[in-house]
Amino acid sequence: MRGTRQTILFVHPSDELYGSDRCLLDIVTGLPERFRAVVVLPTDLEYSGALSHELEAAGATVERVDMLVLRRALLRPGKLPVLLKRLVVGTVRLARLIRREDAVLVHSNTVAVLCGASAAAVTRVPHLWHVHEHIGDEPLPFKALVRTFLTLLPGRIVANSRSVARAVVGGSRQRLRRIQVVENSVDPDIRPVDRSRPTDNRPVVIGVVGRLAPRKGTAEALEAAALLAGRGACFALRFAGDAPPGQEALQASYEEQVVALGLSDYVTFAGQVDDVPSFLAACDILLLPSQRPEPFGLVVIEGMASGLPVVATLNGGGSDEILDHGITGLYCGRDPLAIAAALERLVADRALRKDLGSAAAVVAARRYARTRYQRDFVRIYECLMRVSG
Repeated sequence: MRGTRQTILFVHPSDELYGSDRCLLDIVTGLPERFRAVVVLPTDLEYSGALSHELEAAGATVERVDMLVLRRALLRPGKLPVLLKRLVVGTVRLARLIRREDAVLVHSNTVAVLCGASAAAVTRVPHLWHVHEHIGDEPLPFKALVRTFLTLLPGRIVANSRSVARAVVGGSRQRLRRIQVVENSVDPDIRPVDRSRPTDNRPVVIGVVGRLAPRKGTAEALEAAALLAGRGACFALRFAGDAPPGQEALQASYEEQVVALGLSDYVTFAGQVDDVPSFLAACDILLLPSQRPEPFGLVVIEGMASGLPVVATLNGGGSDEILDHGITGLYCGRDPLAIAAALERLVADRALRKDLGSAAAVVAARRYARTRYQRDFVRIYECLMRVSG
């Protein structure tokens, strides 16, 4: 069977089930039978293996390679020799893998895996950059490095939002000619939930899905919750997600903040949640409190698909492009006062929650279909292979 199928090599920086991980899984599971997926994951950090488990269950081959992954700890002047060494080593190993698997195309899923592009260039295999990062407010050295690689190394560039595309292009006509936007898709298992159950004496559940991290606004969400509690609102705040690998102390600091704010009876940390549809089904409101530009905001469209009213901060990223304020959700400022005001409005108004959630579900089903997303990438692959052939 392998001999009759074309192999696509996917290079990815993590083994989890967050935004870009789930996008990769969506693409791999939607490949036509004529394609075979080999997914390369890094060895520099320990992960739970959540993504690799799902990939293997879907029939993909998973390889683990010691390669460069652009992480913040490496973006220091003293780390440049280490960065270059890992880039060379990773490129050589991926080039060998490309030849061994007779790959017809390399898909680098995020700009953090530079070795995929360099190995594709060495082996003269078509390459696709799939950008999930918003580099607009990143430090200048990181921004310059990414843009340089995107310019010098060949390949089509796909951004997951218009905001990400603008940040990638940065005034370069060369990058502008090579880029296109493919918005993320929503899990078809997420469907509108009947939330007409009685709410007397039951707290309104506010869900937050994503990393526990400063850029995601965890602290601001907790401060907003303290304001709500002080105003007598009846609610529960539930977080689904854990701290980034190597930053586990962050969760402890947020748990301490909960105690300091007197929110122990209001806040729950559920850790990483594999069953996102069930988590969303148990919520009444979804909150995205991000403090820095979101590349896309996958959880926003998942909340919409579940029929949830979404409150999202205006953070300058792709999530600013999704909601129709006052119709499919509410936008607010990034500070705790603004977040609390938007949440208070929804906590107090059940009819508004229902109206926003119903409208959001219709938009999510029409605009973010999984089949559209998978079809778009297959077309891109076929186009790249035709051009290279």
